[in-house]
Amino acid sequence: MRVRIASNSCIKGPYYRIVLNPPSKVNITPGQFLMLRPATPCNSYDPLLPRPFSIHRVDQSGNIEILYKVVGRVTTILSMIVEGDEVDILGPLGNGFPVNREVVGDNILIIAGGIGAAPIIGLGETLRTNYPDRPIVIILGGRGEADLLCVEDLKKTAAEVIITTNDGSVGIKGYVTDALEEYLSRRCDPGLRTTVYACGPSPMLQKISEITGTRRNIETYFSLEANMACGIGLCMGCAVKRRDRGYYLVCKDGPVFRGDTIVL
Repeated sequence: MRVRIASNSCIKGPYYRIVLNPPSKVNITPGQFLMLRPATPCNSYDPLLPRPFSIHRVDQSGNIEILYKVVGRVTTILSMIVEGDEVDILGPLGNGFPVNREVVGDNILIIAGGIGAAPIIGLGETLRTNYPDRPIVIILGGRGEADLLCVEDLKKTAAEVIITTNDGSVGIKGYVTDALEEYLSRRCDPGLRTTVYACGPSPMLQKISEITGTRRNIETYFSLEANMACGIGLCMGCAVKRRDRGYYLVCKDGPVFRGDTIVL
């Protein structure tokens, strides 16, 4: 589907927010993604393949917001697109974060590192609307202050936002996993059910799995990052190992998985 760009602007450093204006309202579950390719002139195949982007949120007008970081050629091209230009999208795709009552615990903990903050705004807003009586704590981390995204928006959603930076420029010096260990050890009642949602690089998710795996009454859901060419399970390029046997496809079976079902 080809859609028009409502806006595309830098929010800080290499991080941008692009707003898409679809022809009709799209129903989206937090954690789903789009395959996106800048629209090119006739007979041009550059870039040839679309790229996956997490959906940041959908605004009241039905516009789809995406956060992205300029890291390579395609995202550099994307950053030069202006209002009124067009992009080709496929989606929403994949399985998002589960937010049904059987899953959501007494305590809700959301963890994000860097651009992993992209899908958690929509997740936080959904949880706050559906479960106003349940406290939401968000742990947000980055290498430094420049990598902390959406802090003010997150503060509107959560009862508490814990900030960590690798260089100590803002908040706690260290990683989100350091803050997670402290929170679970000192402030989380083990007698209550806790649901942990996390999005970020694989080493971060692996460490979260190790920390939470030794404690009871904690269920984890991880949004995985993966390279993919199709987004619908055809190219088989985004396989992740299952804990039982075989493999999942991040695009088709995920990108959100229960933490105890995958090998990171």
